[in-house]
Amino acid sequence: MILAALRAFPLVVTMGATAWALSTNPLAAPLVERGKVDLILTLERQVRRAATTEWITAELDQATQAEDLDRAEMLIDLARDLERPVDTRAAEAMIASRSGWTAAAADCAACMVDVGSCPSIRQLAACAVPFELSPLGDANALRRAGIAWWNEEDIDGIDAGLAVVGLGATGAVVMSGGSSLSVKAGAGMLRIARRMGTLTPGLTRLLDVTDVAKRPVLQAVAADLGAVRAATSAPETLRLMRLVDTPEDAARLARVAEAAGPRTTRTLATLGKARAFRATLRLSRMAAGTLILLWLCLTQVAMVLAVRLGGVVARTLLSKAVDSPRASGQS
Repeated sequence: MILAALRAFPLVVTMGATAWALSTNPLAAPLVERGKVDLILTLERQVRRAATTEWITAELDQATQAEDLDRAEMLIDLARDLERPVDTRAAEAMIASRSGWTAAAADCAACMVDVGSCPSIRQLAACAVPFELSPLGDANALRRAGIAWWNEEDIDGIDAGLAVVGLGATGAVVMSGGSSLSVKAGAGMLRIARRMGTLTPGLTRLLDVTDVAKRPVLQAVAADLGAVRAATSAPETLRLMRLVDTPEDAARLARVAEAAGPRTTRTLATLGKARAFRATLRLSRMAAGTLILLWLCLTQVAMVLAVRLGGVVARTLLSKAVDSPRASGQS
C-alpha cells in the first residue's frame, strides 16, 4: 500500500500543479510583449539569419533592374554591415546615374507634381514633403480635384477634404498662435500617403470615419505613426504606412521602429511584415510552464499505463507458458 502511494506521488504532484496552473488561465493570452532589449536582439538575429549572400544578391539585382534607389542603397548598406561578399558595382553605377544633377532636378520636379513618382526617400524628403506640407501642396490637391470634376471623373474626396483641412489650418495658425500647425502637418502627411498609395483600405476607413466613438482609435493610430516617424523619418514613415491595415498593425510597427530605429526599413524588407511583427511577442513564462506541466502529466500517465499494460501482457504470457506443460503431461 505504502509502495503504491509512493509510486503515485509524482503523478499526483504533477497533476495538482497542472490543475493549479490551468486555474490561472494562462493559455487565454499566452503571448506577451517582448522587452525592448530582447526585441532588438531578436530582430538583429533574425535579420542576420535571413539576409544571406544569395538573398542579398538576388534582391539587389532586382532593385538595380527596377532602378529602385532606396532598396538598392538599403541592400548595399546591409551587405556591408553584415560583411556579405556581394558585388555591388552595378547597383552603385545605377545609383550614380540617377543621382546626377540633371536627373535629380528632373526627378524632383516630377516628385513635386506627383509624390507617387518620387524615385527615392531622399527626394521625397527634399522635394515632395516640404511642398506637400505647404499651402501650395494643398492648392495642388484642389487643382487635381478641379481637373477631375471638369473632366467628369471620380474625385478623390479624402485627398480634397484633407487639402481643405490643411488650408483651413494654415489660415488658423496666426489666430491660434501656432497650435494648428500639428493639424496642418497631420493632414499633409495623410494626404501624401494617400497620393503615394501607401494609405491602406483599413487606414482609409479610419480616416473616413464619422463615428465619434471611434475617434480615440484614430488618435491611437496617429500616435503610433508619430512614434514611427520619431524613430525613422517622415519619408520612411510614409513608405512604411503601406504595412498598416489595422490599429494593431500600427502598434506593432511602432514597437519595431522603436527597437530597430534607422534600421526599421531594412528589418521589415528582410523579414517581411508578418515575421517582424511576430518578433514583438513571446510566449509568457506562465504559459510555457503550464505547457511543460501538461507534457509531464501526459508522459507520466502514459508511463503508468505502459507499466500496467506490460504487467498484464507478462502475466498472460507466463500463464500460457505454465499451462502448456501441464496440458502436455495430462495428454
